[in-house]
Amino acid sequence: MVELELTGFGGFEGVELLQKLHLFQKLTFDETTRLGGIIEYLDVPAGSVVIEQNSLGDALYVIGRGEVIVSRDADGDGRHEKHEEIGRLSEGELFGEMSLIDDVLTSARVTTSVASRLLKLPRAQFEALLASDDKLAVKVYRSFIRTMAERLRRTTAQLSRTQAFVR
Repeated sequence: MVELELTGFGGFEGVELLQKLHLFQKLTFDETTRLGGIIEYLDVPAGSVVIEQNSLGDALYVIGRGEVIVSRDADGDGRHEKHEEIGRLSEGELFGEMSLIDDVLTSARVTTSVASRLLKLPRAQFEALLASDDKLAVKVYRSFIRTMAERLRRTTAQLSRTQAFVR
């Protein structure tokens, strides 16, 4: 993995972007500002691996500028020489959010396709913030549950459509 450069805090840049994310839309400005206080800003060169498949995730990332490729090791040998692209994410989208709530290994590799600016919410600081504020914790975890429920409904609908074609 490439060493990532940590740069200065962008102040309201991060707070505004967090407020636009579906995951944090229910938070007040004050709550979002507190969450924004733990953001680390990373300027990452093109071709950098941000998250390696089958590693223990440690942060949620938001793309402030740029694009990332989400891919999986196609032959399962752990070398990622043959990989299957499963998606691309761009400005305003997030990845790695499951690492904030679960200790499961990551299911995909995330690599920058162009030079990118990422906002990183580190798990340790995130957990400390939520442990210090029960009301904020409830709002954030309810939002996580809503997001996961929406993804499950979408996946179920896709599987239903796929099964309809197979029959």
